Amino acid sequence: MTVFVLILLSVISQVFLGCTQRNAALLQEKDLSAGWMFKFDDENGDTWYPAQVPGTIHTDLQRNGLIPDPFYGCNEFDLQWVGQRDWLYKNTFKLDEQFLLNENISLVFEGLDTYAAVYLNGEKLLEADNMFRSWEVPCRELLKKGDNLLEIRFASAENRFLEDSVALGYPLPGGRWVFARKAAYHFGWDWGPTFITAGIYKPVYLRMWNHHKPEDIQLYTMAITDEEAVIRAELDITSQMSDRAFIKVRDLQTGRLYAYEEIELVSGRGVYDVTFTISEPVLWWSHDIGEPHLYDLNIELETFSGYSYERHIPYGIRTIEVITEADEYGESFYIELNGIPLFMKGANYIPQHSFVSEVTDADYERIIRHAVKSNMNMLRVWGGGIYEMDIFYELCSRHGILVWQDFMFACAMYPGDDEFVRNVEQEAIEQVKRLRNHASLAMWCGNNEVDEGWHNWQWQQVHNINPADSAIIWEAYQRVFHELLPSVIAAHDPGRYYLHTSPVHGWGHEESMMEGPAHYWGVWWGMQPFEMYLEKVPRFMSEFGFQAMPALATIRQFQPEEADYLFSDALACHQKHPTGYETISAYLERENLHPETLREYIYYSQLIQAKGVGMAIEAHRRAKPRCMGTLYWQFNDCWPVTSWSGLDVNGNWKALQYVVRQLYDDIMVSVLDHKGITDFYVVSGILENTPGRVELRMVDFENRKTILFSREINMRANASVLVTRIPTAELKAGFDPERHLVEAVFIADNGDTYTNRKFLVPYGELQLSDSRVEWDAEAADGGYHVRLQSDRFVAHVQLYLEESHAWFDHNFFHLFPGEEVVVFCETDLPAKEFQNQLQVFHMRSAN
Repeated sequence: MTVFVLILLSVISQVFLGCTQRNAALLQEKDLSAGWMFKFDDENGDTWYPAQVPGTIHTDLQRNGLIPDPFYGCNEFDLQWVGQRDWLYKNTFKLDEQFLLNENISLVFEGLDTYAAVYLNGEKLLEADNMFRSWEVPCRELLKKGDNLLEIRFASAENRFLEDSVALGYPLPGGRWVFARKAAYHFGWDWGPTFITAGIYKPVYLRMWNHHKPEDIQLYTMAITDEEAVIRAELDITSQMSDRAFIKVRDLQTGRLYAYEEIELVSGRGVYDVTFTISEPVLWWSHDIGEPHLYDLNIELETFSGYSYERHIPYGIRTIEVITEADEYGESFYIELNGIPLFMKGANYIPQHSFVSEVTDADYERIIRHAVKSNMNMLRVWGGGIYEMDIFYELCSRHGILVWQDFMFACAMYPGDDEFVRNVEQEAIEQVKRLRNHASLAMWCGNNEVDEGWHNWQWQQVHNINPADSAIIWEAYQRVFHELLPSVIAAHDPGRYYLHTSPVHGWGHEESMMEGPAHYWGVWWGMQPFEMYLEKVPRFMSEFGFQAMPALATIRQFQPEEADYLFSDALACHQKHPTGYETISAYLERENLHPETLREYIYYSQLIQAKGVGMAIEAHRRAKPRCMGTLYWQFNDCWPVTSWSGLDVNGNWKALQYVVRQLYDDIMVSVLDHKGITDFYVVSGILENTPGRVELRMVDFENRKTILFSREINMRANASVLVTRIPTAELKAGFDPERHLVEAVFIADNGDTYTNRKFLVPYGELQLSDSRVEWDAEAADGGYHVRLQSDRFVAHVQLYLEESHAWFDHNFFHLFPGEEVVVFCETDLPAKEFQNQLQVFHMRSAN
């Protein structure tokens, strides 16, 4: 009994001391982002200018009035000298004696872009050559009391490419990014400008630690049942002495303590694990089929020597697999979340700005809200951009958006020498470790269109590459994408699916429709009609798309109103595809549409983009389970431009985004005419049966409806059902196709209604009466309600603001006579300004 009391008192004493005594932090940081200056790195650059860190050279130059707005007009072409120059940055910071008493001090750059020589107090400390890595260098011996000088010389990535190309001795197909571990899109793309940046684009600081340094924490879900989830936390710790410590795992939301264990810390680097259980776990789901529940776990380390460390990890309990199995069609490719086959509805995501340091937390929150509003459940982080910031993945996890993560390789062949591969290996290890705890991370992909380019774009002939050099180049591909990257994932993120490239086969090959993700560009690049989307339906479509112009308010960012003609110099500069406007115009001609003004071109280009891409999405979803994913190109933009995006750089939704929201809904109704047959499908992503009624109607422009087909159905869970198939001639019989539309509807027993309307002739052949839309606006919380009416049918009514950016909850809709439609506009404009800027546009008859 006495022994028991002594032990109890000892435990109580330790708990009491732990609660009242505040331990010193194991890791401490001193921010070095303030006080930076920059200048030209040559004999003529005598003037130092203030720099912003994080930042880039282009934004620093603009803030100091040394260059104009890079996005305005055709300024891009006049600013290419910036990427061809070397630049010098410096900062002076003070340290006191107390700071220098720390046992270990290192200089940390979370991101340097890209070729950077770092000097501390005149001594060279670091030679960086990878934008996608952080750099941590011990520097205690070089620091001193008082002023310390930190200097960075950034070498031109473009000039470095020229040097490396000569040194290699044979051409590497692709762009000027092939040697640089730098965002490829900085070198220009067919939707983005060429701004070859340099700078300190992420935080920089001094890191101090004594005795022990936590390196990383990984969480694994070992097993899941309805009763409990078994989770293991692995702590990677470097120690300079033997010690004892407590590891605690608790929930920040509930305060519940899941683990409290003592460990022995040994000198050197070691991995320490603790296993704990969560009773009756709430699983993480994508937002379209459940709750994206996260446990806000806090992992704490308290050493007996008086130091502590804690890290917050939002953690989702779920299983996720990519299923690739032989089947009657070839080989499947789909994602299974918690044992449920899940159709992926999403888009390809690119960096939100040409200068990545300009993207704010609010920008990330906005774009993920747009994804949720659009009913998406997946975003593909494309390989020509950047590994995104932590907030992107956390927001995806919190909002139930899965992430397909490319490694940063795109549309080029890359070196395979030891130095390059070692650099990529460190990059891959760092990024895999950084992202692996996010519930949103679904899979890794080695690259974008590299295998495709090598085998289908005639690179060897175009670049006159001989067979011997071809063998060396392909061996480098295999070394990086078939050996290195999968081995990194196996070691640091075991169990996560890895795909070496997307697409697996080129769009001209029959196999592309039978196995693996596909990129189909027969529409647009191949100038094939939109109807080809109905035939080219793969197992998983990871790229396809069509261009449209951005909102007028976005165009105002780069040209004034007096330049609003087709096609002004500025419009040409903000179209990066070599035949972009010609291609759009060719497809407009097929719809018998002939825009004569900029506003008409904006409107009609958006309409046909929505029509074509929408047709593809319908074809993909209704082919479920043969096809199990559709990711259109592209979700967003990095600057004001005519591109494939569904929302422009300012978040303005094009017509496409409204169609995407409709077609990505829990239940999609599809009605499509192809080769003289009209098919009526209902597709459900809901995990339980949905009873209701289906109707197929013919509707004239007076809103008189003729029911052609009606039936009660019990819509199967998570399935696609062909409701009926009707010869199109029979469907149209007795109706004037130029004055009618077909309407397919599913009305669930709970009252939810899903509708899809299609015109029966090309847009330009519709017989539309002259009409005027009457509207009024009323202030509402966060914006305005706009009420619209017309005495005649009006097709595809569009609302937009002349000079400001806004989100409309409903747009590009049909307005029937006697019908009132209420649209909410999210904006902070004053009432008078809103009234002055609001414009209502709609389709007009060609006759």
